[in-house]
Amino acid sequence: MTDDREPKLYDAWLNLPYLPGEVTPDPSVVARFKSSAYQGGETLADVVAEMDRLGIAVGVLTKVPRDITPPFVHGIKSGEAVLRQTCERLAAAQREYPGRFVTSVGIDPRLGYEAARHVRIAVREYGIKCIRIIPMFTGIAIDDKLAYPLYTAACDEGAVVSINVGVPGPMKPAKLQRTILVDEVALTFPDLKIVMSHLGDPWISETVSMLVKHPNVYAMTAGWAPKYIPDDIIRFAERRNPGKLMWASDYPILPLERTATEGRAVPLTGKSRAGYLADNAAAVFGYPN
Repeated sequence: MTDDREPKLYDAWLNLPYLPGEVTPDPSVVARFKSSAYQGGETLADVVAEMDRLGIAVGVLTKVPRDITPPFVHGIKSGEAVLRQTCERLAAAQREYPGRFVTSVGIDPRLGYEAARHVRIAVREYGIKCIRIIPMFTGIAIDDKLAYPLYTAACDEGAVVSINVGVPGPMKPAKLQRTILVDEVALTFPDLKIVMSHLGDPWISETVSMLVKHPNVYAMTAGWAPKYIPDDIIRFAERRNPGKLMWASDYPILPLERTATEGRAVPLTGKSRAGYLADNAAAVFGYPN
């Protein structure tokens, strides 16, 4: 049980538990993280019980409908039927556990204007607060012109956009996720809240530069065991801006217990620590309605 004196956590990225057999294991991810993330069988009730035990008050519950595909074949599932099915599962989770989850859905930016329509459906009809873009699964770069209708719709609807940056775990092209590609998107949409996920290795200096340059750009440590967060990121959060870095588990890729324990042990103090553990995510994503 967590120490009651510790601040409650806000998980900026946890995934809806997989149903048994729902997803094919990605060998490269299994080898890298050595987890049983793809086995399924854990229920949302199990996740909420673990959140309670560890002092995780709120999570951004995410579902990105995708398949495991060869390196140069996109892996995201597209279409309105897929979108609605995914959003329904997320909305059901919110209804079952009121006050615990903000929801986030992956949308395919390659659909152009249709992607913009999907954003409006997700936000207006299902209360989605965050749109996930994972370039390694879409096959187009962060700043590809096809993604601009999606960014426009998210900005108009007040949704946050989360973008994966850095070398991916799956065997997919890394250059699509180079951190500097966030720059022109942030310049074009200064009112759009953009959260970089996975910190952008090996372009950590670019990640810091984006955080310094753009008031509307943030970063979360999803997919990183917190004890391995690069020193440059820690220095930025501690010395330059305490309002930009967010804790995230990326459950079940990394276990909630490990990321919560290591997250509380990260060498941040005062507002930097409170911001990292909960306050920054709450400010960007808000709390469940």
